[in-house]
Amino acid sequence: MHDVMPQTPVDPADFRKLMGQFATGVCVVSARHDGRISGITVNSLVSVSLDPMLICWSIQNTSSQFDLWTQAESFAVSILAEGQDKLASRYAARGDTGQKDDDFTQSGLTQPVIRDGLAYLDCRKWSLYPAGDHTMIFGEVTGIKQTVDGRPLGFFGGEFCRIAD
Repeated sequence: MHDVMPQTPVDPADFRKLMGQFATGVCVVSARHDGRISGITVNSLVSVSLDPMLICWSIQNTSSQFDLWTQAESFAVSILAEGQDKLASRYAARGDTGQKDDDFTQSGLTQPVIRDGLAYLDCRKWSLYPAGDHTMIFGEVTGIKQTVDGRPLGFFGGEFCRIAD
């Protein structure tokens, strides 16, 4: 049997910095609520299952939009393209004061989606799971649409980036 050495606790700032070295894509989750369009930038999108088709994203429990998104029965996910970094920044801001209806189109899906995104998923809320200081939101995919060929917007080291060929 090996002696187990006590580990030094991990500093949250160090953990955040390390996880920033994991490149992700960037998307905007959107929905119509009470006649208004709401959107939020996420880079936590995960494909979970094919049967049923499920995706997952997470929202910080202290987000000003937490209640809106955890109570939404359906939503869309727009996968952003290179060059949409300013738009991603606008929907990453606290609240929804910078949101513009002109950023969205209906695109044949049930929820509004970001204009000129690479692809879209229409989703119905499947379930919510608490996960520390975030809540994971699972959605069942009810529709998809590939729109344009292009490069995705990436996020790495705390900044938007290009994803090379």
